[in-house]
Amino acid sequence: MVKLTTANEPDFKTELGKLLKTNRLGKSIHAFDEQDSTQDYANTLPNIESVHGTIVIARKQKRGKGRMGRSWISPEGGLWMSIIFRPEFSVNNIIFTQFMGALAIAEAIVEITDIRCTLKWPNDVLINEKKVCGILVDVSLESKDKVIVMGVGLNVNNEASSVNDNLTDNSIIATSLKKEYGNKIDLVHLTKAIIDRIEYYYYDLLSTGKTLEIIDLWKKNSDIIGKRGIVYDGNEKVVGKVIDIDKDGSLLMKLDDSSMKRVTFYTNTFFR
Repeated sequence: MVKLTTANEPDFKTELGKLLKTNRLGKSIHAFDEQDSTQDYANTLPNIESVHGTIVIARKQKRGKGRMGRSWISPEGGLWMSIIFRPEFSVNNIIFTQFMGALAIAEAIVEITDIRCTLKWPNDVLINEKKVCGILVDVSLESKDKVIVMGVGLNVNNEASSVNDNLTDNSIIATSLKKEYGNKIDLVHLTKAIIDRIEYYYYDLLSTGKTLEIIDLWKKNSDIIGKRGIVYDGNEKVVGKVIDIDKDGSLLMKLDDSSMKRVTFYTNTFFR
């Protein structure tokens, strides 16, 4: 575990702190040059060091985490960040954290680069059908305080080839903002834009129970409706056409035998 200090670049934590104008998110920032996993670090912080809005960020990760126990390749140049929330809203609304995170990231990318993203259920952000970002949400309900840790893995200035060479799922092609934009991205300003948008969605929509607005906005930024896809629901492989995203965030599919299937990502699920 090495704290973030680089002789040739401004201190990321200092520069981000200067830019952030958020009310609660980012008031505490743990920044590192290298970390095994920002998600693991955030999940093991003691309560006194993991107040609501705490951010853990690293230049690179040795053991980045994806959904379903997959590894997430995290070389220098990307945004590897986890945000700690201590929500006061209903447990039923926690599932919308992934949707608001994807929306925030897509909007921040447009703000900084003018590149439009599409959203893929349940947790991916795509550019030209290539994966640029994934979101991982860990939830702890064991204590009296609910804790959400939202992990963001965003390929920014890192080479997409370094990610593709290590992908175990051949159906997924990764890309980076630098590759799509054609130039290096200011990582500090992009991070600031993402945190701004996450704070907006968290307080203005999620905390006030406006989950239908989150789903509607997510669907407007996704082209998944009407497409055929494969869902792995635990050990079950489900093939069919996506009909809708329900108000609770579930994926609604019409299967090849004309039956309907509702899939949530409370279970081990992912969409391909």
